[in-house]
Amino acid sequence: MQHIVLATGSRRCYLRGSKPHMACSLRTPTPLRLPSPFDRHGSKGRRSLRVTAVAAPELGTTVAGAEAAGGDSGKYQSSDFAAAFTSQPKEYEYWITEIEGQVPESLRGTLFRNGPGRFERGDQKYAHVLDGDGYVTSFSFSQEGKVHFRSAYVRTSDLEKEAAADAVLYRSAFGTAPNKRSGILSALGLPNAFDTYLKNPANTNVVLWGDKLFALYEAGQPWQMDPYTLKTHPGPDNLGDFLAADSAPTNPLASLWAQAAGNGKADGQGPPTALGKPMGKGRSDRQSKGKPAQPGKACTAHPHVVHGEGMSDRLAVYSSNVQAKLGGLEVVIDVGEFDEQWQRVAGQQFSMQNTLFVPHDFAVSESYYIFFYSDTTFELVQFLLGRQGLAQCLNMTDGPMKIYLVPRNGDKPIVIDNVEPCFLIHFANAYEEGDEVVVQAIGWGPEIVRDLAAMQGSGVFGTFSKGDYNKVPVTSLWSHRINVKTGKVKRECLFGDQRNDHPRVNPSFYSKPTRYVYVNACMPEDGNVANPPQAFTRVDVQTGETQAWFPGIRCFCEELVFVPGPKAATQETDGFLLGMVYDAARHKSFLAVSSSATCEYIGGP
Repeated sequence: MQHIVLATGSRRCYLRGSKPHMACSLRTPTPLRLPSPFDRHGSKGRRSLRVTAVAAPELGTTVAGAEAAGGDSGKYQSSDFAAAFTSQPKEYEYWITEIEGQVPESLRGTLFRNGPGRFERGDQKYAHVLDGDGYVTSFSFSQEGKVHFRSAYVRTSDLEKEAAADAVLYRSAFGTAPNKRSGILSALGLPNAFDTYLKNPANTNVVLWGDKLFALYEAGQPWQMDPYTLKTHPGPDNLGDFLAADSAPTNPLASLWAQAAGNGKADGQGPPTALGKPMGKGRSDRQSKGKPAQPGKACTAHPHVVHGEGMSDRLAVYSSNVQAKLGGLEVVIDVGEFDEQWQRVAGQQFSMQNTLFVPHDFAVSESYYIFFYSDTTFELVQFLLGRQGLAQCLNMTDGPMKIYLVPRNGDKPIVIDNVEPCFLIHFANAYEEGDEVVVQAIGWGPEIVRDLAAMQGSGVFGTFSKGDYNKVPVTSLWSHRINVKTGKVKRECLFGDQRNDHPRVNPSFYSKPTRYVYVNACMPEDGNVANPPQAFTRVDVQTGETQAWFPGIRCFCEELVFVPGPKAATQETDGFLLGMVYDAARHKSFLAVSSSATCEYIGGP
């Protein structure tokens, strides 16, 4: 695998497991302002490269007697994986200087990443790594071939208040809650009962669209940051009229609670935004004291850049909101497509009936927005009493799955019902062939869903935060062929020999047929166990063949980002693959940059 390695040394690489992917952005560089986004036209002259940080600060200590990882065989240690989740208390800005090799001439611009960077507050550890505070990093490749590193926390109002108090003040989705020691409810052993507000850590994704950089969290509203300084803007941002005027509830039950209390509309807003109306100018102002007003709409952390004949690129985004109706609950989803001036130029609203479940991700084909709904139950009493976090109260059933095909032209949605259950987490691509829509995504197959449904509580969340990845069910790459006329669905496992996640395709081929999907995966000998990702892998979905790069037994791989090359519009494998790796032997992270054409290993950390 031709690759570049940039060792930052300044923080641990967050390895997400079931967490959503982070994004890079591709834009034309601005020579006088660093950083600038990646050149959309991609890269050429690929060569092996290694970049090492000088005087990079350490966090904690390296494991005693550890040697640098270098592709050795063996078995990973849970303590090595757990070390990746060490808090980074500082923010950095420096030039990475020790470069071994040559930066390709056309690799110019900035890679943005986001993920949890702090895992405790005061003397209290967070219950789960996915409750960690969002920490954005940027790697900027200058016109002279130098590389600049910068990092900063997403300074939400929740974070600022907790920092001032040096204590956990808010409940979080994965179980973190304040240690309240006063009041009647505390005396009864229910210190957080009826507190339905959840913290927005802004830790899931980062996206640059137009001239706006947003840190995203799927159960809340985005926070805007300066793409050059990473300074957080006041917020959160409501994207103009697309999200509610008040800040979005960071859990669906806050909306229902507000309705029951007569506190305004469930969506905090009137009709969906009119097409062509400018977006991105407004924000949801919070009060300086207390918790934000509720209810409102939450914004997905999984937007997708979509293409089409005769149109400029667009960013497809959806908001979600749970409403109570006479016939039961429903999730209202509003999909919008935005041009680079943040004007909404297309989209449609639809509802999922009798559910509290909001999809984690979606896909976009040439004609459809595609959502998969898996049947779930929710332990409402446990959540309201403050005994468990929102995610911990979500359980699977073995009930049938629904697939929603929502036409991009505004026609009535097509609902495919009674599909054998499958729980899809991250989507790689969707495209159309005749009467069929083909969706490639990673998730749990029918057998695992049935096993999870038989458990008292899914047990999926709250295990790997301590380095125990074995209890997380194995995820695989699946294809679903959906016939829009007959409603028949054909499912095929494309890659199930090893646990894999965070799929990527050449973004120039998104919504088009693709042959290659890029994932992170566990080691081949651990294929039936959901061990941490330790390899970058290219999957040929036509032949089933795979090519992989394994950086070392003490290294753990994040997801890949595909940066298109100059011929990427017609050559699927033309481009770079960028991915963070945590090296437990050095207790540092590095950025590996590889050729997407092959996975032959040429160099390493």
